[in-house]
Amino acid sequence: MTTSIPEQNKTEKDAPLRHDIHMLGDALGKAIQQHEGASVFETVEQLRRKCKRLRTCAETLRSASAAEAAQLQHEMAALDQEITHIVDSCDLDTTIDVIRAFTVYFHLVNTAEQHHRTRRYNYEALTASTPQRGSLAALVAFYQKNGIDASTLQQLLNQLSIDLVFTAHPTEATRRSLIIKSRQIATLLEEHDRREDMTPRQRAQWQRTLESTIALLWRTDAVRHVRPQILDEIKMGAYYLTEILFEALPELYAELEQLVHDAYPQEQLTIPPFLRFGTWIGGDQDGNPNVHAETLLEALRWQHAQVIEHYRSAIQALAQEYSQSLKLCSISQQLQDSLECDAALLPDYDRELGTQTAMEPYRRKLSFMWKRLETKDPSIAYNSPREILADLLLIQNSLLADGEQHVAQGQLAILIRQVQVFGFHFAALDVRQHSERHSSALAELLKITGLRQDDYSVLPEHERVNILTNLLSDPRVLPRHELTVSQETHHVLQTFDTIRQARAEFGEQAITCYIISMSRTVSDLLEVQFFCKEAGITNLPIVPLFETIDDLRSCTNTLESAFHQPNYRRWLTSCDNQQQVMLGYSDSSKDGGILTSSWELYLAQTRLAALGARHGIGITIFHGRGGAIGRGGGPIYEAILGQPPHTVNGRIRITEQGEMLSFKYGLHAIALRNMELVVAGVAQSSIPGDILLPTLTHINTPSAWLETMQCLSTKAYARYRQLIYDTPEFLRFFEQATPILELDWLNIGSRPARRAAGHNIEELRAIPWVFSWMQSRYVLPSWYGVGAALEEYIAEDPDQSARLAQLQNMYHSWPFFHAFLDNLQMTLSKADPHIAHHYSLLVSDEALRQRISTAITAEYERTQRMLLQIVGGAALLDTSPVLQRSIRLRNPYVDPLSYFQVALLRRLRAIGGPLVLDETTQQTATGQERERANLTYAVLLTINGIAAGLRNTG
Repeated sequence: MTTSIPEQNKTEKDAPLRHDIHMLGDALGKAIQQHEGASVFETVEQLRRKCKRLRTCAETLRSASAAEAAQLQHEMAALDQEITHIVDSCDLDTTIDVIRAFTVYFHLVNTAEQHHRTRRYNYEALTASTPQRGSLAALVAFYQKNGIDASTLQQLLNQLSIDLVFTAHPTEATRRSLIIKSRQIATLLEEHDRREDMTPRQRAQWQRTLESTIALLWRTDAVRHVRPQILDEIKMGAYYLTEILFEALPELYAELEQLVHDAYPQEQLTIPPFLRFGTWIGGDQDGNPNVHAETLLEALRWQHAQVIEHYRSAIQALAQEYSQSLKLCSISQQLQDSLECDAALLPDYDRELGTQTAMEPYRRKLSFMWKRLETKDPSIAYNSPREILADLLLIQNSLLADGEQHVAQGQLAILIRQVQVFGFHFAALDVRQHSERHSSALAELLKITGLRQDDYSVLPEHERVNILTNLLSDPRVLPRHELTVSQETHHVLQTFDTIRQARAEFGEQAITCYIISMSRTVSDLLEVQFFCKEAGITNLPIVPLFETIDDLRSCTNTLESAFHQPNYRRWLTSCDNQQQVMLGYSDSSKDGGILTSSWELYLAQTRLAALGARHGIGITIFHGRGGAIGRGGGPIYEAILGQPPHTVNGRIRITEQGEMLSFKYGLHAIALRNMELVVAGVAQSSIPGDILLPTLTHINTPSAWLETMQCLSTKAYARYRQLIYDTPEFLRFFEQATPILELDWLNIGSRPARRAAGHNIEELRAIPWVFSWMQSRYVLPSWYGVGAALEEYIAEDPDQSARLAQLQNMYHSWPFFHAFLDNLQMTLSKADPHIAHHYSLLVSDEALRQRISTAITAEYERTQRMLLQIVGGAALLDTSPVLQRSIRLRNPYVDPLSYFQVALLRRLRAIGGPLVLDETTQQTATGQERERANLTYAVLLTINGIAAGLRNTG
């Protein structure tokens, strides 16, 4: 494949990126021609050129005169027919190869863009006169500018608690094999940037390596033919921990330590281990029958084995390095005593080490540590990370006392930080279950023990609370081991038993909380507390997850009632008077639309912060954000700064989902940048306003703005609900105009697409909901209803210019509203009515198609028009030219995949829908079944390709 690159000044900042894309595209073109022939390559080039011309015409049309517009529209119609004809004329084998060509191209472009982000960041860090926005350097400079003294800074650092949590929503459509090869290509691009240092022979070898890697990428299947098992997902999540974050996270801490030391050279400031990683993978039981109690242990044991192996490798490397001889150094008495204890503990290994090591105390100590990490004997092995951390600090203190500061602060300091952060569990595991599962299990236990003859699960809330109060006040436990219970209840009981076992085996930090999906009432929290009591679990944070609009509105009342419950209040005391509250971005957006969801999340956080202050309880907000805007995605630094005042307070948990893992953590430098954006945002948002300089003191949001947002939310909610939930035939339109019914065959995760067997939008999970709209280029969940709300709000006032001016002022002066509208610009830029129209033609009922597609298109145009009036500019993202250019350059390459997907969906559905054949059924399949299977494979390829091109799935 080729890309046209106009002449440009070589000093232009994006010139290296364009060069990289051109170089990678050429290598891909060679691979295609070598393995598939010239006809496939030419078809790819034809489609690329025509789709690019179609896009150019569409952009020119915006500012064309009437005569020019007519001519452009005629040309666009002709191009559209030509593209459709090429697509329809391809046989299935050619279709698959062409789809693969565009898909692989996007993997290469994504890799090049990520590498360029690193390149630009490094360049700007070296040449810019001021630190880059969102960097740790900018954060420390902000502290100094605002006169924050060392004591205040230490207090701020001590209160920080940041968890980035990998969820069990693996919407990453890209196979791990492709991710690994993309990383290899990124490494080659790094080497290419240093090509001036290569000899001609090395350059030739580099070129051969690049072309062979891309050829392997071309011949690697992009589609998973088997649905991932839980262990597969655990390993995929752990890939980023083992390959990237184990090294990157300590580097982040080291940079912050150095910056703070340089800024406060006379002070002894310490950086606590405030940033950690968590995971739901292996612990999220909500709606996933494949996750059970044993899965929790499987996940933790696998992660434990991985992190121990990393520690052993690091200790082995240190042992090889630390060759100090007792003839030339001295050690502390504490270290000498420790060596004697180790020798007594491991006499055989002590003899194996020999006399030479006896004169090399640091090497000898590290060797003992390496051996203790290997053994399974509990009398010898380290039983907690605190024990190995104590030994590492013993070595460090001895080195410092002997004047070896540089040695003590080198790799040893990195390993100390790794043990502090990763412990023996690597990533803390959260456990999640639906609230109804607890209620049903308790109802069965009460009935079979004879405590209640009626059905607890249907009792009024006040009766449930009374029952739970009595159960929690009774020190006795139910004789459940003598009872025969249903499989569902056994599952719940066994899960809590396993949590207790896991915390005993790996430490309390191995499982950090228990999340209750669809929390609505106080009894939801008390039920989990009851099961913890029965299992003998103490001080485990119980985290309600509020997901719908109604739940967000009532969450404060729910927690207020819980805080007045003596039993629950005692539980909070055991959790250091800290309450985590998880807020669902995905489901609230699906329930009420993006504007109402964003606003209700803002209000809920404000009320929760006030609630915590009244009761003397620290509230940590757990943000259930997804990668797509419709699920709370967007630039993280801006999102954190846009949180309501006084709601962060140094403590935050944020989910990292799906395709965002490879985007944010696929490369070392990108992972560092993402983490520092989070740290900088949280640390900056947590500085109390009264200690800032007067010119920078936080102002309260004007009440008029709050009233305006409430008004807009009400209007957007009504418009959104009217289409999605109040239009009886909308579900039929959605299922025919998007690939929602085909998504489940993609094998991107072990969890079903629906919470239950019901066939309605309510039961559909937010991930496939957003994913399917993204595929069809409607991107509807991320913007629908906003335009109508803005237009109606302005039109209600006779002085419309005043209301428009107010919205413009809100955009420029209120971080929350600014971030919301900027995210809206991005999603509208990825939406495409022209392509979406082709998907609408898949709807069999013409009247239904016309009615709904017309409403959607009108709202898209209305939203775009209103947005531009507020943010300014002639086109979307004029305020973000880099992002604007990236989307515009990608669109002509995504479009052919959309044309193919529509054509393939039409053919596949006409002969019975998706079908996947295994090796056994392949042999006995009929001709039509084989055709269905091949068409299914081709559709899945387009889904992968479009996801890679738009950089969003769900």
